[in-house]
Formats: sequence, C-alpha cells, structure tokens
Amino acid sequence: MNSERRPRVVTITVGTNELCWLDRCLGSLLDSDTTGFDLEVCYVDNDSADGSVEHVRATWPAVTIIRNDRNLGFAGANNVGIRRALESGADYVFLVNPDTWTPPDLVRGLTELAEEWPEYGIVGPLQYRYDPDSTALDEFNEWTHTALWLGEQHAFAGDGIAHPSPAGLPKGRAPRTLEHAYVQGSALFARTAMLREIGLLDEVLHTYYEETDLCRRARWAGWRVALHLDLGIQHRGGGGATVASTYSRVHMRRNRYYYLFTDVDWHPAKAARLAGRWLVADLMGRSVVGRVPAATGARETIEALRWLADRVPTMRSRRRDHRALRARGGRGAAKGAS
Repeated sequence: MNSERRPRVVTITVGTNELCWLDRCLGSLLDSDTTGFDLEVCYVDNDSADGSVEHVRATWPAVTIIRNDRNLGFAGANNVGIRRALESGADYVFLVNPDTWTPPDLVRGLTELAEEWPEYGIVGPLQYRYDPDSTALDEFNEWTHTALWLGEQHAFAGDGIAHPSPAGLPKGRAPRTLEHAYVQGSALFARTAMLREIGLLDEVLHTYYEETDLCRRARWAGWRVALHLDLGIQHRGGGGATVASTYSRVHMRRNRYYYLFTDVDWHPAKAARLAGRWLVADLMGRSVVGRVPAATGARETIEALRWLADRVPTMRSRRRDHRALRARGGRGAAKGAS
C-alpha cells in the first residue's frame, strides 16, 4: 500500500440477539494487523433483547456501537453502518457476520488487494469451518464448497439453466482471484467509491439475496467482483437464525423471484421458464432452503407470491435503474483499469 496514504476501513457487524458470538468476532477484528491502514470496528445492534449492546459497551469500549430501535433486516441494518462509514470518509467497508472469526491478516490482505487493484469494487475471502477452539483454516465450510464447485457460472447455475457467466475477462485480473457470481454478505469487503455510485443494499429484500444483488450491480457499473483464494475466514453460517424457519423459507422464495425479475441480463421469457420451475418445486415443499410438507410449501409460497405481487411497481423501477446502470458502466468494463 502507498506509504504516504493510510486508507480507512470500517468493519460492520450486525447482530440480532447474537450475544454468544460477539466476543470472538469483535475481538478478532480488533486484533487485526493494521499495518498501512486505519481500522474502525462497528457493531450495529438490530433491536436485540439479549443484552448485546450493554455487553459490547462494557467489554469492547473501542467498538463503535449503533443501536437500531427496530429490526431492519440484514440489508437495512448494514446500510445504517455503511451510511455512517460513508459520512466519516471511509475508503472501504467490511461486512462481517457475528458468527465468524477473522484472522489477523485478513482485513490487511483485502485492503492491500483493493489498493493495488482499483478496478475491484467487491472482494471477499474463502470461508472455512467455524471452530471456537481453533484458529486453523483447514476445512472449507459448505458455502465455499458450493462456490468452488459452481466456479464462475451465473447465480442460478445450480438450477441447470444455461446462461452467460457474470465474470469479467481473464485479462486484467488480480492473481489468485475467482470471479464467483457473488461474495457472501457474511464477509464482504466493498469500496465506498463504488457504493456511492451504485447505491447500498436493496432494503426491499430485508434478508437474503441483498449481497447477490449488490454484486451484480457492481459488475453492471463496470467493477470487478471476486473471491480471493489465498484469504480466509471462519464462518459458522446461520448465525442466530434458524435456517429452516418459516421466515427463512418465505424470504428466500420471495427474494429469489424478486432478484430474477429485476435482472436485466435475463430475457423475460427465459426468466419466466426458470421461475415456473421454481414455482412447481416451491408449491410441493421442495424449497431452496429445505423440504417441508406440501401443504406448508403451498401456504408459504402463496405468502411469498402475494408479497411479490405488491412489489410489481418496485420491480419495474429497479429494472429501469438497472438498465441505466448497465448502460453507464458498459459491458465488460473495469473501473480504475489503465
């Protein structure tokens, strides 16, 4: 990194009744090697009732605390932290979940990559199995296994639909990077200059697919998005939420349709075919989150579709914005490239 300039990084950790994870998460972030950059660790409490704010205030006085008076979802709560980072002049934000452990060199490694390669708007580490008794990065977690298996295919490659990869051209890439469809929001490092251009997380989504949407918008605007194959973080996955809950299943269903129908790279007829395939599976209880009885699947899918129907005007507006963003960014462009 430039010895005459110290970039500023703000980490943002959102918690909703996740006190049990916070000491290891925040402690590891505060222990980061900050050679060459300045670091602020921020905790955004999403209306917890488990004493999280009081504990962080007493145990980690160096942590900046923001307390929401209601649950804004993952997108809304992270946006609260991002807006504060933008106002304070931060160069980068690192979204990092509570159920993580950050190696001392991770934030520095991400910052060095971003500083050396200005065309990268979003980067992230590989994720490893969470072990509260170890700091080893020796076994990928489930998300990383899936990401490496899918490689640089599109976001719905697992559904067996042929569609172009969103990855940029091989020329001009940083070494040891994989341009996967998205960087998961549990460990997502973003350039604030990019966020000022493309906007923040889409709060309509509340939770799920918000980071996937952010990554596609970054690419449409001409920024590169990648995973760094030599950097890692421990991530349990799921945090304090119950993965198989009604909330998770309904939000995953509705947001997946919303994401697809607001993607201007998908022809409407092709998107409709994919959505029809999803709909049959969802009504039968074969959700992307897990299997449930058909009656439950039908009920939850109808709830998701009602939500979606109410947001048709929003989806139309998003498509207009996305077309304009893609037109400004140019296909295959790379910001900051020489």
